[in-house]
Amino acid sequence: MKPPNIRRRRPLLLATMAVLSLTPLRAVEVTESGDSVTISNDVLELAYDLKNGTWSATDLGTETKVFANARFTVDEIGWKKPAGVSRSWREGEVQDRFGKGRTLTITETPGGGYAPVKSLHLTVYNGQPFAAVGFSVTNQHGFPMRVARIGVIDKAAFLPGKKPTHPQVLRGGAGAEKNRVENQLGIDAHNNILVTGKLGGRRHSFVAGGLRYRDFLRRLVIDERRSELTVTIEDPIGKLVPPGTTCDAVDSVFLDFVTQDPFASLEAYGMAMRIANKANPKPYDFPTLCGWLVSQGSYGEGRPINDSKSLVNQMELAVGSGLLGYTPVAIRLEPDFYCNQNYGDTQQGWWNDAKWAKYGSLTPPYETFGKFCGRIRGLGGIPFTYIQSNMPSNDFALAHPEWMMRGDISRLHAEHRHHMPFVKFDFTHPGFQAHTLAMWKRLAADGLQGIKFDYPESAWIPTGGFHDETHTTTTAYRKVFELAREGLGGDAFIHERNLGEYGTPTLDVTAGIVDLQRVWDDSSHFEPEMASRMGLRWYKNRSVFGYYPDGKSFKNMDADARRTMLTLVGLISGRLELGTSFGRMTQEEQHDLTRLYPLLDGTRSFRPVDMLSAAPADPSVYVYAAGPNAAQLILCNNHDAGRTISVPLSGDQADSGSLGLDAAAGYYLYDFWNDAFLGEIPGDGAVSRPLKPLQSLVYSLRRKLDHPQALSINRHIMQGLAGHAGVKWNPASLTSTGKAAVVGGESFVISFAANGHHPVQASASSGSAQLTHDGNLVKLTLASVDSADVQWSVVWKK
Repeated sequence: MKPPNIRRRRPLLLATMAVLSLTPLRAVEVTESGDSVTISNDVLELAYDLKNGTWSATDLGTETKVFANARFTVDEIGWKKPAGVSRSWREGEVQDRFGKGRTLTITETPGGGYAPVKSLHLTVYNGQPFAAVGFSVTNQHGFPMRVARIGVIDKAAFLPGKKPTHPQVLRGGAGAEKNRVENQLGIDAHNNILVTGKLGGRRHSFVAGGLRYRDFLRRLVIDERRSELTVTIEDPIGKLVPPGTTCDAVDSVFLDFVTQDPFASLEAYGMAMRIANKANPKPYDFPTLCGWLVSQGSYGEGRPINDSKSLVNQMELAVGSGLLGYTPVAIRLEPDFYCNQNYGDTQQGWWNDAKWAKYGSLTPPYETFGKFCGRIRGLGGIPFTYIQSNMPSNDFALAHPEWMMRGDISRLHAEHRHHMPFVKFDFTHPGFQAHTLAMWKRLAADGLQGIKFDYPESAWIPTGGFHDETHTTTTAYRKVFELAREGLGGDAFIHERNLGEYGTPTLDVTAGIVDLQRVWDDSSHFEPEMASRMGLRWYKNRSVFGYYPDGKSFKNMDADARRTMLTLVGLISGRLELGTSFGRMTQEEQHDLTRLYPLLDGTRSFRPVDMLSAAPADPSVYVYAAGPNAAQLILCNNHDAGRTISVPLSGDQADSGSLGLDAAAGYYLYDFWNDAFLGEIPGDGAVSRPLKPLQSLVYSLRRKLDHPQALSINRHIMQGLAGHAGVKWNPASLTSTGKAAVVGGESFVISFAANGHHPVQASASSGSAQLTHDGNLVKLTLASVDSADVQWSVVWKK
């Protein structure tokens, strides 16, 4: 069967973090002096005290001791004082995707007792402003060990002898965890943290978090009262280290205490995390219709369309509406028969066409996934479906008790919280792995292209008891998604609905496996915090994960509310899931929807530039800089009353929340949704716009040039930074040229600032080209009966 035309992105060249690095002046050095051994480059130094068994970190540029007296611990709480310990060190060269450097390894061997031999690995790169921290553990004893808590920085004195002014912290949220900038120094977070503030009037920032993930999660704590920093690599049950073996951990920690700019430091961390985990989240460059959401009266339309026949009909309606002229469409069938029905007998575990048909998901004439996917793809759509992560059907558990945790189904009869059954799959069992992988491969052969994992909390098993004892809780959780990735293939879209329910941690441990995490409970409305949960993870968004705030329905949304939602979901999130069916979507709703596609490309996202200056409120200003001459600006009124939102164009971004533009230049401002040219703003001035309650608008900012320049297009919300090829200016012939992706039947309008020139004539390679002129604003309107890439030109005179 012919696959639908999904737009594929050019692979980004990751220049081994070269864009993040400082100019190297010398190679990394390891030196020993007395009881101290240090590893350093031009900007940072890590020093280990071989006598006391503690280590420290120093920012060499400011000569600031960032932390000191850090212990390296393995399952220790501090009340046992090691006796007879010997410590040694070695160094080695390293060359990887981060560049060249050296690793200093400190090994601590106990003189007796039951503790293991432990090694701390400190890696520093030439010219890079960050260090990577890892560990290994050797079990020299005759009994098996499980190492569960590794304090790579344990109870360190944070900024010893110093007290930052106006400290602020940001936790590295995942899933539906709340994350806001907090005006304090203390924090207890998973994944990663930012700490920023002033020392002696100069900004300092500290970013730390998980670098590479496999066996463990990360926890980062700053005890504000004690001024203590602790960074742990941990797991609820730990990693098995059999007698006489060494665990050389894959997991590592990123440390940047050199980069002053908190935005740049977090973005460097996001790219480092991407590289370390080989993450390449696929953009959902299409809207996704959710059959379940549309079917719910409280969220969607209350229309029972969550079956294969009805969803094929929705795909046919999408084709008939002309929507596919702008973007592909995904259709998600959700076989969501729950365990509180039919005595707990469901599709889960069986995962075959017969069971999916029995419980009403696959209906004639599309009673198999092969037929359903084939028809959706034949119409140009992208077929998705849904699975409950670890909620076995009772009859499946009876048939295969050996594939359940501990082989135990003795609590099968017991009532349980919705998605926390007492009997669960054991994803480490080779037989169940083979069964699950075969299912994914079969669905891939059927043409399935995407999967939503519902209730992933059910797959987080902190009590252990796995068939394969080498697994940690973390690796067993990852295995759920790894099997899907292996079976469906690298091009499949994998979605983790991690809401953190029932006290389950929301984590980044699936980096490099899944494409998308959800940040909100079931909902179809939109509110400001949805944007900030995604927006305050901009440094991981598109580079490590995609984020989205559940599906959205156009019902009860007027034009302003709809365009606000589309702006923030389309530009900050990048994934739109629909609870409005194609049969009931109005022309105005479809028009606004199509302004998002194709989505913003690449690994960069809009920066929430006022996140520090506005804290702890939701950010109200987001900017996407596209070189020195162009930027896209989102202004958000997060309040129930009308407000004027202002932002300076230039100045220190961390201090003032500015856009970071050139104070000596002038910039044109153009309002996309209102199609309004708002004139010129000096670079040392501010954008100040009145917004309605809970309204967000998007604007183009273009540096004023000395010749005609494009300011906006009506086709796309990025106003020319996507949707048509860049405009070129020929000063000899006084001609502007470009290429526009014109959709048949819709006018494609390019708005220019004339800048002292007058349009003479316009031409197009197909269709028509017309000019209108109003003062400094000139509009070129392209029209074509059929969709085409149109080459156009405008000749000017002075």
